[in-house]
Amino acid sequence: MKATDLLGAEAVDTGGCRLGTVHDIRLARPSPDAAWHIDAVVVGPSALAYRFGYADHDVSGPWLLAVVARWLVRRTRWIPWTQVVSLERRRLVVHAQGKDVSP
Repeated sequence: MKATDLLGAEAVDTGGCRLGTVHDIRLARPSPDAAWHIDAVVVGPSALAYRFGYADHDVSGPWLLAVVARWLVRRTRWIPWTQVVSLERRRLVVHAQGKDVSP
């Protein structure tokens, strides 16, 4: 699997409810000598805040852009890779909706 297979894919839960689009892939490794693996995917309705680099809440910048970016990422979900059921034809199926990325 390539990252391009995931990025931009539509995410749905097992009941068919649309969760959004995959905007980011979070990688992790248990130790410095271990291989990297997918830890989670970030799913939401809009990627605009990610494209401008305002998805993280600790990013500072013009206050208006920061406020708009926080509003755009309010329904963003962090879905652990362990909840992924399948990936087929740019459609990611997951067990549950995951947790909010926003505080």
